[in-house]
Amino acid sequence: MTVYVVGLDGADWSLLRDGIDAGDFPGLARIVDEGVTGNLESTLPPITFPAWKCYSTGKNPGKLGVYEWFGFDRESRSITTNDSSNFRSREYWDVLSDEGVTPAVVNMPTTHPPKTDDGVLTVAGSPASEHGEFTKPNSLKSELLDAVPEYRTKPDLVLDEATPEELISEAKTLADQRFDAAEWFADEKGCGLVHLTVFVTDTVQHRLWDRPEKIRELYERIDRRLTALLDREDTEAVFLMSDHGFAEIDETFLVNQWLADRGDLVVGDAGGRNALATVGITRERLKRTVARLGLVNLAQALIPESMQRFFPSESGRVAIQDAPVDWAETKAISLGRGPIYLNDAAFESDAARASYRKSLTEALSSLETPNGDPVAAAVHEPDEIYSGELHRAPDLVVEYATGVDAPEAIGGRVFGERTEWLATHRRQGVFGAWGDGFGSGRFDCSLYDLAPTILHWFGAPVPADVDGEVQRAILVGEPQQRGVEEGPETATTGGGETAGGEVEETLRDLGYID
Repeated sequence: MTVYVVGLDGADWSLLRDGIDAGDFPGLARIVDEGVTGNLESTLPPITFPAWKCYSTGKNPGKLGVYEWFGFDRESRSITTNDSSNFRSREYWDVLSDEGVTPAVVNMPTTHPPKTDDGVLTVAGSPASEHGEFTKPNSLKSELLDAVPEYRTKPDLVLDEATPEELISEAKTLADQRFDAAEWFADEKGCGLVHLTVFVTDTVQHRLWDRPEKIRELYERIDRRLTALLDREDTEAVFLMSDHGFAEIDETFLVNQWLADRGDLVVGDAGGRNALATVGITRERLKRTVARLGLVNLAQALIPESMQRFFPSESGRVAIQDAPVDWAETKAISLGRGPIYLNDAAFESDAARASYRKSLTEALSSLETPNGDPVAAAVHEPDEIYSGELHRAPDLVVEYATGVDAPEAIGGRVFGERTEWLATHRRQGVFGAWGDGFGSGRFDCSLYDLAPTILHWFGAPVPADVDGEVQRAILVGEPQQRGVEEGPETATTGGGETAGGEVEETLRDLGYID
């Protein structure tokens, strides 16, 4: 028998309810009618990195050492991109493997390079590439590709040049491949737990929020596969979850440009990019040409990422990772949609640093959009929202108001810039539990609660250092009555093989970096 965890990146009840009510999503309707469903509160900021690891460890970012896609090395004053080597914890499927369960993990972001324990069958998610080593054990790759021919880890498209029809067609193919792989692991490997992530839902929603009929078309395909999963004889239970929800972008706020306008972030000359832009040679035009000629794979393989980054954007924006930051003059920098880091070398004393952080907090807290709406719902110091060692923690975490998107790019207007994204993340995602040992009705919980609850359902010990709790309210029968067994802590020091430049390249393809 198998427990399936179906992760739909960015799934939001606002996208699913109408389809359920209209009878278009019978699988989701069964989970709602027969199981437990509700909102799943994500972490802050509600971003893919680290949200998926918060789910799989039951821990907050302060214990994981990862707060966004990007990190900041204070000593070298360099911006880095995170991958699996940066996370400082084992995951719940590692614990299940200790207990004799054979788990499989398919396509979850944060799992490349694969670092799960021996005994956990892993197919890494993006930024992994099927052209490289993306499974653990390595021998699993050939078996998977025999079972699911043409399995791909990410879309074979220039995303911001693809038509809605092309994007949805590719998304359906990728979603099918995730379910095909999950069923293969259950049938051929006897896995007692299979986690699968459909990441392309996030990709589609960012770009096609104004085309709800297209988004529904993708979810209809996913629901068809979910229905088949519910009907399998081996299915003992199904968890449904998303790492965060989604909301329409009402305003784009370029926080690094705002910092630059204040004199807090100083960037030097962009060099030859400006000259190229004046004669119409831009990154977007290059992508359009490549897409039109059908050379996507060839271009991605032959044109180094460093060369692609040299071409300017038509908007005038540049990723902060590419900007020549003057660290002698810079006081603060924003990395991703929330974390802000201070440059310690810019302050004469700890008191001056503390005073600046206080004034920056006040400025962000009172900042309004051109329409008079708050930019931030709150501005937090890290120890207010995180616990643990706070390894490489930011100095401030901005909790942006729903509908405010705050990319890390610099250049252009502070407010009103438009990107290819039409929607962004919000904190409330999707939760569901269906099958043996689960009750029915409505129940809201936290992303951190899933790992301990799943472990307890299996009768496995719950690590002593998790932040979530076993949610007995959703359980019935023996799992509800059984006491929670506490197990050893699962903290690690991280490290090991890294993904190198793959992460940054993928983030640019997905639109997380300008």
